Amino acid sequence: MPSRFSRAVSKRRNAISTRFLQVLFVVGLVVLAIALYLSGGLLTPVQSQSASPALSVSGSPSVSAPASAPAANNTSSYSPLKTIAATAQSVKTGIYAVNLYNLDPSSNTYYLDFYAWFKWKGEIDPLANLEFTNGVEDWGLTQVPGYEEPEELPDGSLYQIARVEGRFVQPFTLARYPLDQQRLHVTLENSVYPLNQLVYDADQIDSGFSEDLSIPGWEIKQFQLQNLEHRYQSKFGLPASLGDSSVYSALRYELQISRPLSFFIWKLLLPLVIVLLSSWGAFILNPHFVDSRILMPVTALLTTVFLQQSYSAALPDVGYLVLLDKIYALAYILIIAAILEAIITADWIKSEKIDDEERVIKLDRQFLIMQFVVLVGGLALLILVY
Repeated sequence: MPSRFSRAVSKRRNAISTRFLQVLFVVGLVVLAIALYLSGGLLTPVQSQSASPALSVSGSPSVSAPASAPAANNTSSYSPLKTIAATAQSVKTGIYAVNLYNLDPSSNTYYLDFYAWFKWKGEIDPLANLEFTNGVEDWGLTQVPGYEEPEELPDGSLYQIARVEGRFVQPFTLARYPLDQQRLHVTLENSVYPLNQLVYDADQIDSGFSEDLSIPGWEIKQFQLQNLEHRYQSKFGLPASLGDSSVYSALRYELQISRPLSFFIWKLLLPLVIVLLSSWGAFILNPHFVDSRILMPVTALLTTVFLQQSYSAALPDVGYLVLLDKIYALAYILIIAAILEAIITADWIKSEKIDDEERVIKLDRQFLIMQFVVLVGGLALLILVY
């Protein structure tokens, strides 16, 4: 009787331990799902890059005030240009990019080399007070005109072209890293003449980018040239009698780029999957190899931490979780569950009973299937939803 009673107690204890592991695993996944939901809703930036004002490397507004007024620390906004005033001089403007280099997400900056041309009729020279509102280090910006004086075309309009090269800033949105898409733009406007006097009109026909233009680690999707009006929330000390002098014409050239899928699969996801597979090796080991069954997921946990640190070092300090962070959070849950399973089942093996060994093998198979399903389903959910 004592022997039967002891076996019954052992079975009951093992059953409770199995249920505890299963419940703990499910609770961990639920907590992870809630945390990812909150991070996606509360910590992920929702501002559109094209609608946000340009920021400098330090994070403060870098939009320059008109040259006719002192600089001021004011917010500003861009909106599509709807109509051109009859009193405004229209300048047909195009941009053709030839080179982009030193793309640095950690500082949100890049260098762009491009041609910009202007065709107009009127007395105002559109290049005289031209500025790039998202330019960085104006002293390093080069602007070389193609002609000493504007050329007169057969239709009576004036023409000038310039080769421009400089460093520009654009805040990167990394919530979808490494499947993120970025919009790199250059915005130009005149610092003296407001919207009712001068308008830059986009030349959609000849604008574009060189077929030789390439960015290592990125794919160029398309370009866009937009007519915008830039409204400053200040008149910069000018009297109200001058009218709406805080609205200026702006032209934005934008390149849409994205990281190739192969970068995510082969360089970031594959190493993590290999580490997870190594931790799953504990489930196929003989249950009597207790030390190895515990050591394998523990080693996988440490390796995962180092892998996460390696890619985080290449990213700027952001206050939200990127997509890859959420994938690693899922991997942590799976590895910790494997460690707990190995520790709890180690006590069963000490009894050296055949029934307990069979229960360990059965639980190992269940956990292996559960981990595989959770990994595949979690990856699909994170990539598609977030």
